[in-house]
Amino acid sequence: MVDSTVSTGLAEGRRLLAANNWADAAGAFEQVLANSDDPAAHDGLSNASWWLRDVDRAITERTAAYRGFRGLGEDAQAFRAAIWLAREYSEAVGNEPASRGWLARAEGLAANLPSGVERSWLAVIRGLLEANPAAAGDDAQGALAVARSSADRDLEATALALLGLATIAGGNVPDGMTLLDEAMVVVTASELQDAMVFGDVCCMVTRASEEACDTSRLSQWNKVVMHFMQNTGHPALLESCGTCCAEVFLSTGDIASAESWLTNTLNELDQGGHRSRCVHPAAKLAELRLLQGRVEEAGRLLSGFEGRPDALRATAAVRLASGDTAVAAALLHRRIRQIGGGLLAVPLLSLLAEVQLAQGTPDQAMATAARLDEVASATRWPRAIAASHLTAGRAAATAGSITLAQERLDAAIASYDELNMPLEAAQARLSLAEALNESNRDVAVHEAGTALAVFDKAGAAGMADRAAALLRSLGGPARTGPKALGLLSRRESEVLTLLAEAFTNAEIADRLFISAKTAEHHVSNILAKLQLRSRAEAAAFALRHSRPE
Repeated sequence: MVDSTVSTGLAEGRRLLAANNWADAAGAFEQVLANSDDPAAHDGLSNASWWLRDVDRAITERTAAYRGFRGLGEDAQAFRAAIWLAREYSEAVGNEPASRGWLARAEGLAANLPSGVERSWLAVIRGLLEANPAAAGDDAQGALAVARSSADRDLEATALALLGLATIAGGNVPDGMTLLDEAMVVVTASELQDAMVFGDVCCMVTRASEEACDTSRLSQWNKVVMHFMQNTGHPALLESCGTCCAEVFLSTGDIASAESWLTNTLNELDQGGHRSRCVHPAAKLAELRLLQGRVEEAGRLLSGFEGRPDALRATAAVRLASGDTAVAAALLHRRIRQIGGGLLAVPLLSLLAEVQLAQGTPDQAMATAARLDEVASATRWPRAIAASHLTAGRAAATAGSITLAQERLDAAIASYDELNMPLEAAQARLSLAEALNESNRDVAVHEAGTALAVFDKAGAAGMADRAAALLRSLGGPARTGPKALGLLSRRESEVLTLLAEAFTNAEIADRLFISAKTAEHHVSNILAKLQLRSRAEAAAFALRHSRPE
């Protein structure tokens, strides 16, 4: 009778897992475990707990599943549990000794299993944990052959994505991205047994797109991915990596959605005590805060993460924004030396040129731009070409070569438009407007206005303020009232309302329970964001554009 209850409960739990109903699946497996210490129930409960974001319980249950499978002599199932634990200890917990121990346990079990799918999964997991993706190419290639001969779509998709990463790391970007595209087709064609593979492949595509300087690819896959998640009935399949979700939205200029994903992911990491599975969300959120002009907050976000390789570029950008160009340059030079040339250096070289321009050394910036041109020429990769045009154009403008600057910046705008990268195209337009502000004001006004509209729409307040300031100096139109109001924080909107009632800073401070200095800071921010010259203008603005309750 008990066996029948266990069998029925396991079947129900698996059905609910397949339907992505994690909470009910967990309940079904818990009910089985109330009657029998069945390793399959522990395994299923681990799956459900992982999707419910309870990593600690997922590890505990998977460990119990491993122990139970070993006791029953089910080595293939014990092997699967061991390689899962090896990966989770590395990626979520950051316990490398435990990860290596479980990987060694899996290798021991694999030696007793027939050659085939299990051993191929071991090779793939070893490759995923490998610090050097290029070294995983042979293992991924072998696993791909086994996956196709055995029609194991989960293994095929994972092997394709890993082989794509290895191919890119080896310098062949076009073929590597094609392999990743094929992996995405497999995971979005409803051919998978394990939904976790979907998140894995999306994460690898995101990682490759960043490394290949091809984040526009994410925006091209975005609609397919979102449509797939809607069709599955569970729109959280990417939530295993909130940073990847944010990157998808950032690639389309949707800062608000990216911000939501990043803040939620940071909160979950803080509450769970685990680490990020790939690029730390604090680094990505810091970059976003810089776009919003919130430099101090970006710096606070990076506190404790400055030494991480994935946070170095954001740290250097914060240093640049804070005027600490010497440290920014040192950080970037160090990282560039670590990774060498190639596509990985493109975003670092681009930022280094900005630092050198800020230092008043356009000759050094031109030399850095020449290095970018070399990478672009060698790879012929569109994102690298666009970045090289933008950097060279900015350097030429600072050096006084306006004709060359216009030529390169025009090329950058065209490249970014073609890549569907609106924020980058807007940055190139703003640079062109700055270059032409004396020689061709009409064109400068047009480009600055176009850039401002993009920044305002995206919520990139820092860049929008810079564009608005230039536009105002050129005599162009200021922001419209409703759009400008949208740039204010909730607290700034409250202060603006009080300004309309002719409150002093001291009175504002008393009303809002803040210090007079903080009130003064809010007033200054309001004047800057709305391009106003006085408190009286702010009061008049508030009265003209007040929002009905």
